Amino acid sequence: RPYIPLIQALRNPGMRKRHWESLSESIGQPIFPKATLTFSKCLEMKLDNHIDAIAKVGEVASKEYAIEEALNKMEQDWVPQQLEIHAYKETGTFIIKLAEEVTQMLDDHIVMTQSMSFSPYKKAFEERISTWEGKLVMTQDVLDEWVTCQRSWLYLEPIFSSDDINRQLPVEGKRYQTMERIWRKILNNANNNPGVIDFCPDQRLLENLKECNKLLEQVQKGLSEYLETKRTSFPRFYFLSDDELLEILSQTKEP
Repeated sequence: RPYIPLIQALRNPGMRKRHWESLSESIGQPIFPKATLTFSKCLEMKLDNHIDAIAKVGEVASKEYAIEEALNKMEQDWVPQQLEIHAYKETGTFIIKLAEEVTQMLDDHIVMTQSMSFSPYKKAFEERISTWEGKLVMTQDVLDEWVTCQRSWLYLEPIFSSDDINRQLPVEGKRYQTMERIWRKILNNANNNPGVIDFCPDQRLLENLKECNKLLEQVQKGLSEYLETKRTSFPRFYFLSDDELLEILSQTKEP
């Protein structure tokens, strides 16, 4: 019974090469796991005199093992997660639908990874934790920009598919077309590779989505100013919402 802590520490599943080296150093004799290292051999080497030092190394190994296992589990959890991509009407492109469990898991994993980065036992995994956190945070940023972009695109797409509006707003029409080219390319790529953690953490994708949102903002601003001038020249238009007014203006060929 007095030897149980010794067995537990030496048989700890978290013991790695670095722990055996640290153990050899602290007890002043080389000890490495190999077929000849039996329990009776450990007693011959008088390891029972160093139970405290061995238990201490075993505890560090356990804590590090918990971090390693948590990282492995998080990475495994993301393997089956995919973006839900659906064809949108007759546009020839797609839209994404974000499952609630994906956003929830993303939030939970970011919190978990950030708490790991404050652990006193993180040293062996510092780089891995930092890389993983960067991946998760960028995925979150990409999805936020993407949802914002999709919302604006869904609103503007039927407006700018009208030739009348494009003729009356040539500058905004050009900006919208530039944005839509980038948008369609992103959605095609996503449709070919829908894995969330494979596709989303990409700096270029983030920059493209930010660019799309910037263009859409300018288009919406130009559109609002245009509607304002129409209302000024025909005050009855003040009684209509933007959507109703756009519907009228896009049908100018049929008075």
